[in-house]
Amino acid sequence: MTKDEAKQLADQALQELQNDLKTGRSETLLRYLDAMSRFHSYSWNNSLLILLQMPTASHVAGYRKWLELGRHVRQGEKGIGIMAPMVYRRKSDSDEQTTVDKDQRRLFGFRIVHVFDVSQTEGADLPELSSLQADVGHLLPSLEELVRNCGIRLLTETLAPGVKGVSRKGEIAISDSLSGAERLAVLAHEVAHEWMHDETQRADLNRTVRETEAEAVAYVVCRSLGIDCSSRSADYIQLYNGTEDTLTASLERIQKTAARMIESLSASSATSSEESLVA
Repeated sequence: MTKDEAKQLADQALQELQNDLKTGRSETLLRYLDAMSRFHSYSWNNSLLILLQMPTASHVAGYRKWLELGRHVRQGEKGIGIMAPMVYRRKSDSDEQTTVDKDQRRLFGFRIVHVFDVSQTEGADLPELSSLQADVGHLLPSLEELVRNCGIRLLTETLAPGVKGVSRKGEIAISDSLSGAERLAVLAHEVAHEWMHDETQRADLNRTVRETEAEAVAYVVCRSLGIDCSSRSADYIQLYNGTEDTLTASLERIQKTAARMIESLSASSATSSEESLVA
């Protein structure tokens, strides 16, 4: 696959998504959100490319990464093309400077690299591919701790009828009627508001789009954790606000916010596992 072919494939898929949302169908978007949950460390665009080329893919990595994991790609397997950024480092005027500041790195384009699904490899047995599958009893305290570590006050309150959670810019209140998986999903929704929707975003986006973005983040996070979220519903059609740019911006915010939350929970889970082994 060439770079132009990858761009054309992604553009066609985005156009299909727009057309579906315009006509009141959100099934395509749900498939994309499911892909985000499986490939959260990749951009939404690359998650889309993986889904389009191999809908059954579950866990992907590059050729060398599979070798590090004790597996090898079977001969004849076709790689999944994704876009990788190309950056250059600005040379320092000082010869004594040996480190490169992030601000000195500049993006100048993209190139195609290939990843392979686990089904295309063979070799050593892998440990559980996701350490986060899904013990709500451990995950919920981890998410609550993450909230507090971000400087967000977390409260449990009796809220108005029908209200499950509230984001108050630096403070989150969760209904005292919730527990377990539902509390986790609502908390993920409210954390998404705190991280995504600052004062500027709250002014620029209408409330329906903000709520739909936050619910999409909660959906991606719960799916990644293996938590059943079928009882939660959202009108994802509202993410389409008239232009491709607004839809793309929403998808980027959803992916980045969900990835941040999942990776933070993964790090917390790994730390807890190490501590339990020491204990």
